[in-house]
Amino acid sequence: MVAQSTRPGMVILDPTSPPLPVDARLATRPADLNGKVLGLLNNSKLNAANLLDEVGELLSDRYDFAKVIKGSKPNASTPCPEHIVKEFVASCDVLVTSNGD
Repeated sequence: MVAQSTRPGMVILDPTSPPLPVDARLATRPADLNGKVLGLLNNSKLNAANLLDEVGELLSDRYDFAKVIKGSKPNASTPCPEHIVKEFVASCDVLVTSNGD
């Protein structure tokens, strides 16, 4: 985020994100979800947890997951903290995030 000061006591913040690197690509998808660890990460918006619970139940009806791990971002308006990202990366084979409202 770029900050500029136009007048004493006033700071203007630029909330835009830089573009994705040219070499950015989607993660490899597993051929089968059976036996995998499913991560469910909600963004803490209203109804996000409810939405993820339903998605988790629907997926669990269809696949036999080794484990389901649930977590939350502390705030919907900020990026997910690095330690939470690292926990999910280390623990999960697949991840579903939600955006409630």
